[in-house]
Amino acid sequence: MKNIICSHKISEEIEENLIKLNVNPIKLRGFEKYGENHPLSYHPDMLCFNLRKNKWIFYDEIYKINKNIIDKLNFEIITTENPKSHKYPNDIGLNAAIVGDNLICNVNYTNKIILDYANQTGKNIIGVKQGYTKCSVCIVDENSVITPDESIYKKVLQNNINALIIQKGYINLDGYDYGFIGGCSGLIDKNKLAFTGDITLHPNYNDIKSFCDNRGVEVISLSTKKLYDYGSLL
Repeated sequence: MKNIICSHKISEEIEENLIKLNVNPIKLRGFEKYGENHPLSYHPDMLCFNLRKNKWIFYDEIYKINKNIIDKLNFEIITTENPKSHKYPNDIGLNAAIVGDNLICNVNYTNKIILDYANQTGKNIIGVKQGYTKCSVCIVDENSVITPDESIYKKVLQNNINALIIQKGYINLDGYDYGFIGGCSGLIDKNKLAFTGDITLHPNYNDIKSFCDNRGVEVISLSTKKLYDYGSLL
């Protein structure tokens, strides 16, 4: 069974469907002091970062809170200083995306460990203005992404990454006008892209399905409800 790091707030329906797909949901808890609806309280893509297979960065406090479940996974763990506050841009240090040999991020605020790793391993660093980079990027394969962010879309195309741009919105996120496509999705296998909600309800569903089909990636809905941004499936 594969392990997927996800929010502790995922619905029972989503959890059951992940297990049916032979995926073990590792439900991460966040900084409760920031309030129930702040992403740092429950969004994995704000709390940790997967440098490479089995090597992860966690904020110090997040690792301590979740130590019992994380240690069972036999990951190589690096911890880093907790964010100075829950306000932007202090909250985006780990919100970056590795797509094949590329790192997409807001270089000015991305955690130094991530940037150093990218430089040491020869990754192409694609600097973007969008601080919530991982939230805004749905990774389809090692050279393909879906995003609602026009600036990210233009930048990745310039770096020879296949991209599909979609409409903003149509994804729920408590306390915010809308959530993001990266935050409601994740690869649960090399050729299986899962969404935390019903992807067929999105107005760009046909484009999304066609884009994924052309890359041999199956699109899976984990719920019958509207898409919800839980902070990615990692």
